[in-house]
Amino acid sequence: MDDKVIVDLLGQVGNLFTSSLELKETIDFMLKAASDLVECDAATVFLLEEDGTALSAIATFPFTESLGQVARFELGEGIVGWAAQRRKVVSVADATKDRRFKSLDLAYAPRSCLVMPLESPQRLVGAMMLTRREVQPFTTIEQALMQIIASQAAISIDNARLYAAQQRQLAEIASQKREVEIANAQIAEISRLKSEFLANMSHELRTPLNAILGFSEILKDNLVDLTAEQRQECLENIHTSGKHLLELVNDVLDLSKIEAGRMELSYDRFGVLSAVKEVHNVIRSLSERRDIDLSIKVVPEDLSVRADKSKFKQVLYNLLSNAIKFTAQGGKVWVSGHAERDDLVVTVGDTGVGIPAEHHARIFDEFYQLDTATTRQVEGTGLGLSLTRRLVELHGGGIGLKSEPGKGSEFTFNLPLAGLEATNGDRHNRILLVEDNASNRELAKMVLVGKGFHVDIATDGDEGLHKARSQVYDLVLMDIELPGKDGLTVTRMLRSDPKTASVPIVALTANAMKGNEQEALAAGCTGYISKPIEVANFVQRISTYLDNDEQ
Repeated sequence: MDDKVIVDLLGQVGNLFTSSLELKETIDFMLKAASDLVECDAATVFLLEEDGTALSAIATFPFTESLGQVARFELGEGIVGWAAQRRKVVSVADATKDRRFKSLDLAYAPRSCLVMPLESPQRLVGAMMLTRREVQPFTTIEQALMQIIASQAAISIDNARLYAAQQRQLAEIASQKREVEIANAQIAEISRLKSEFLANMSHELRTPLNAILGFSEILKDNLVDLTAEQRQECLENIHTSGKHLLELVNDVLDLSKIEAGRMELSYDRFGVLSAVKEVHNVIRSLSERRDIDLSIKVVPEDLSVRADKSKFKQVLYNLLSNAIKFTAQGGKVWVSGHAERDDLVVTVGDTGVGIPAEHHARIFDEFYQLDTATTRQVEGTGLGLSLTRRLVELHGGGIGLKSEPGKGSEFTFNLPLAGLEATNGDRHNRILLVEDNASNRELAKMVLVGKGFHVDIATDGDEGLHKARSQVYDLVLMDIELPGKDGLTVTRMLRSDPKTASVPIVALTANAMKGNEQEALAAGCTGYISKPIEVANFVQRISTYLDNDEQ
């Protein structure tokens, strides 16, 4: 190669290195330029890992050459590690006779090799290694050319890595800004809903109090000449208003207990049909007054569940009374129940006004009411469905809704037939697996279910976020690369939510570099498991995370 060609090529190298901020483009061009300037069979670039203790091979030329697991050197290890640690150029005539040599996983055994440290003015960046199949030492001129390439490439690589880090930081800042905006919007919405709730509570409390105080004052002071029948009517109004006031207070107290973690469940096995009949008998008078057909459709006589019976009846009462309140005179309300795998499934349906789809996701939220004008027509605070959801979740179950305006509603909840305590035994076992790849989902679920865990599936970030917030899980397995919201974004949102802040979240991902693990932990992940998974180790680590959380 004549001098003019060399000068032109070095000029091209300099121009690209000063203009490129893409790491891959810089390294690929550097390798090709090195092989064009100096005859060699392979050229390999190693970059210093983030902790500064080792170098990893990230690219080789020809680009079809393979890089195996041995293409990694601790500082001081092998010729590459030795040269990088001492910041010295190393040229070896026959590497097979050099005790420092550690072979790369190449298709041949290199003989002559040249190693150039890659140093920017600030730090060691990595190293470049050129190899030949035959014994053919690199000349002084070849070494000088490679030093020119290496010095310019090191600065370009350092700039590219700094640029990439800056872009990641900017993206993280933008993501955090979006999360702050979302959080602020949620805070504003919660504040608005609380204000509306307090206004509603004021109205709902004053209504029965007004009746109680008014009728009792009439009776106490004989303000009106009453017949015996009218006096009895006053007493009945006082009694009815007192019961309604008690229900309102109990709803608020129950929610407060749940929020404070002081709601205790008393587990016992009981027949589902008998419990349904007890609630049916209590609430039947309400349906009869409104001329509503209240029926028990299908509940097998031998169906039983292990749960807190009083809380089960409270859930059923809330759903049935809600259905009756929002069903027009002459309509129908029904309840059915059956066993499905390991769960009791109960459905309460009605032919009432129905609920628009856009309200389904929030209908169970505290302080949320569908429509002020509609809810004002019936008594209540709008806490019933929220309390119902929380009671179901305390049992380890979930609740959902199917409804259309004008076509009625169906609320369906499920509880573990064996009871949450019995199902868990001495350890927790409800896991949410958030994974978009079907094969990976099936593998992880097969392994976990086979080991006695209960596994729910979410196929994208938004579904994972919704399920984690609407169900009670003992652990979340979170893939990082997800459609919609990525796994790290979902993790940050779950950590910022008081209801899910303490749930262990384990990253399960193919991103296996050290920086990826640190990024996952910084986002709030409890642990990190890289794919492909080793079954025995996978189950052991899941159990460890659950045991640590229990302690």
